[in-house]
Amino acid sequence: MGKGSKKFGVILTTVISALLFCSLIVVTSLSPLSELGPNANTFNSVGMWSAIGMVLFFYTIPLVIYAAGVGMMRFIMAGFCSIGIFIHLSMLGAVLIMGSGADSFPYFFEIVAICIVSFIVNIIWFFQAFRTSTKPATFMTK
Repeated sequence: MGKGSKKFGVILTTVISALLFCSLIVVTSLSPLSELGPNANTFNSVGMWSAIGMVLFFYTIPLVIYAAGVGMMRFIMAGFCSIGIFIHLSMLGAVLIMGSGADSFPYFFEIVAICIVSFIVNIIWFFQAFRTSTKPATFMTK
């Protein structure tokens, strides 16, 4: 397995993670969660778009630097990935608690599914970024 395929795996997993995070923002802005406080994002508001822009900024800049060949950037990306895992697990817990008290919670299953899939993708990201070569060492013998 070459270094290029490892880099491609990290880039692909990061892009999928970014898309899932943005979709979580959009779906959450469509749900009753958008009415919980004065700073909550409603669908198609400036707040929603600025949140998506901020997420894409924090995904794109480290990803571009990593793709340019700075391998150590994956450690910074790992920090962001850990924060993402924490956010998705917190959101999952909050939605499960709120959803248990409501009879019909619109977008409940969508938010739960996005959080679970995002958690899995972020765990896969760690395996992609920090896997070692499993190719056995060969020695030249005559």
